[in-house]
Amino acid sequence: MTAQSSNARQQILETASLLFYNKGIQHVGINEVIAASGVAKRTLYRWFPSKDLLITEVMKYRAQEWLRWFEDAVSARGITPKERLLATFDVLREWYSSPNFRGCPFINAVLEIADASHQAHQVSVDLRESIRQIIVRLAAEAGVKNPEFFSQQYLLLIGGASLMATIEHSPNGATYAQSALSVLIDANIGN
Repeated sequence: MTAQSSNARQQILETASLLFYNKGIQHVGINEVIAASGVAKRTLYRWFPSKDLLITEVMKYRAQEWLRWFEDAVSARGITPKERLLATFDVLREWYSSPNFRGCPFINAVLEIADASHQAHQVSVDLRESIRQIIVRLAAEAGVKNPEFFSQQYLLLIGGASLMATIEHSPNGATYAQSALSVLIDANIGN
């Protein structure tokens, strides 16, 4: 694989990611991705022989980028594991406040693609599990009694906050979720 070829693939992923997020997966055709990315049709089809494969690869790319951003931002926010747990919602609040926020792209994809066997669904499930594992680790470090159970409660909070941000176009859900998380942490730290 040449650097130019790799750059073309990256350009396609970034362009399709932006188009899918802004317009919706079903509203973006391959020709629009080709035109916006500035690559030849043949180049796109060499990397992504079908739109379904392009969708899946875009979702994997976005998941990797999102997780890296989330972990880095959370790590930079708190000194203790408890502070980092709470900081997750500071990070999310900033994301929800972004003028480009159009909802969680992973929830959006699952809702938009009705076929539950589509690989995009699995990418979303895998991302959710990666987030849960981050929370399990932080919860264990913070001394939470049952980090596995706690991580499932956390997922309810993040899901609810993301849904509120999408529906209400407001970051307030992160504030409410952070408050609930603080109560959960205090109730679950062993005494």
